[in-house]
Amino acid sequence: EFRPSTVINYDKILTKWTIPVWKDRPLVSLTSQDVHDMVFNRIEGVTPHSRRSMLKNIKRIFQMAVEDGLLERNPAIRVKVKVPERKQAVLNASEVEILLSKANNKGHVFYPIWAMALLTGMRSGELYALKWTDIDLENKRMVVSQSWCSKNGFGPTKSAKNRTIPINGELERLFKELKLESKPSYEFVLPHPTEWTGGVQAGVLRDFCDLIGITSVKFHDLRATFITQLLL
Repeated sequence: EFRPSTVINYDKILTKWTIPVWKDRPLVSLTSQDVHDMVFNRIEGVTPHSRRSMLKNIKRIFQMAVEDGLLERNPAIRVKVKVPERKQAVLNASEVEILLSKANNKGHVFYPIWAMALLTGMRSGELYALKWTDIDLENKRMVVSQSWCSKNGFGPTKSAKNRTIPINGELERLFKELKLESKPSYEFVLPHPTEWTGGVQAGVLRDFCDLIGITSVKFHDLRATFITQLLL
């Protein structure tokens, strides 16, 4: 039931870190101390966040062994990695206006994508997968029912649940502009630049923010910006 990208990620982690150290050890012989030693002493040159991610995956794999009856308990369950909180980068209201006006004036291919992200709080993959059949301008609402990523293609949203987003006046105007520019045969609401399909949309946004002199943010930070603006 796991996505292909999840299986690939587990395989990479095991191949790089655990197999060289544990390959000759019986599964039942591994202890919490072995897991602690692996995470804190055997893994070198990584950030605390990467170390915690590594531990998270080890815990999941051991838990699958428990569920399959290969182990009685998960030896990684009590091991923890503390990491410093990441500072969330967001744009303030004036920076949002600068970003969108500059991108629109320059005819930047990502302008409608950034605008949609800031107006809806949708994730990158949800925006990529959005189709005209999801838009109901008459009743002023849209349905987010699927997502996309370069490794797994199209699939359910992160929560695996559909959600409805109201369409305000500004968002309605954007939809109408996109509809006029869209080819009749094109089923998606937004354009799909090669950078987006290639998964480097964060770098495109950062470069443009640096160019126009506003806070350098990555694509997912647009979602945080949307939420922050709602709370103000």
